[in-house]
Amino acid sequence: MKIKLTEKYKPFSHEAGVSLLIPRSSWKATIFPAKIQLESLLSICGKQNLSVTPHLQGPLTRFTVMLDLERHWVRVFGEGPQGYFSYRLVASSHEIILFFERGPEEGIPFTFEGETKVLKRKEELIIPTTLSAFPKMRGEKMHFGCSKKQDWSLVRRRQSVEEILPIWFELGKHVPSHPILEAGTSRLLASCQKQIEAKENDKIGTSFIDLFKTGFEGILSPRLSDVDHLGYQEKEDVIPKEASPLVLLGEGARLIRSLLVQKREKGIAILPCLPKELHAGRFIHIQLSDTLIADLEWSKKLIRCLVLHPKEDQEITFTFQSSIDSFRLRLGRRGRGKTLKAGEIITLKADTLYILDRFQK
Repeated sequence: MKIKLTEKYKPFSHEAGVSLLIPRSSWKATIFPAKIQLESLLSICGKQNLSVTPHLQGPLTRFTVMLDLERHWVRVFGEGPQGYFSYRLVASSHEIILFFERGPEEGIPFTFEGETKVLKRKEELIIPTTLSAFPKMRGEKMHFGCSKKQDWSLVRRRQSVEEILPIWFELGKHVPSHPILEAGTSRLLASCQKQIEAKENDKIGTSFIDLFKTGFEGILSPRLSDVDHLGYQEKEDVIPKEASPLVLLGEGARLIRSLLVQKREKGIAILPCLPKELHAGRFIHIQLSDTLIADLEWSKKLIRCLVLHPKEDQEITFTFQSSIDSFRLRLGRRGRGKTLKAGEIITLKADTLYILDRFQK
């Protein structure tokens, strides 16, 4: 048995002036048809703002900004009097690359810091920065059964936990660790953390949605202030100057992961705080340790299958949901297996496939 995920995460918006994060970077891009504003959300080198002007003739008949989390870039495309155009923004080492994919044969001029460069197909504009891209993290990926169109205006309207959390995790898993603040919208993040520790799975889904509504604008662009005045921020709340809104994205992603997997002293807990909204789902390429990778599937709010890929000999103990009494352990896809009690130590051999299934109450 192999657990796979084919879902692609590419949320998009047709709205001019939508804000979004360039994947694996601290740069927020606010994109209009004829202007790109770049703002660093890290305070290490002071606040940085950059601007690029695409000289596009308007009005456009089509305009789309897409956050491609599969290829780690922002893609902008549309159509106007000059015809179809498309370009992408990619974060690299101490630079942002604007790569022009397609456009009119004569090209389109782009102006940056007073200099104008005409870009034709497959040409690029280098935007130097003082900040490097974040390192690429493990290939963990989750999906909770929602395959609706990822038009972000509709996503914000639906406010669905099973739809938002996987995309949040996919973008935030690359963000370096930040301490959770007791200030601004980060208070809601701290509240989520406390509810996970208390295993309040009937409340945690709603708390994440509250944080999503207050702590993000555009397509998951984080903010520490309650800009929309939704009533979540205290009147005398002081946000430290060195604070970064990236804490909502990165630490939020780590909290989302902890809903499904937690490392503990006595082993690894599986589905320790599954929100009541997440009836079914899959979580693949889970890095349980440096030498153990797993794939997980559950349905009807109970674990269905856990596949283990050990890289070396080891012993491990799993803590499953309290209602689980026993399970079957199989060696390979064709093994008959044996029944084990929940909490028993499992001995694993290197480079061998193990399947845990038939979980019984």
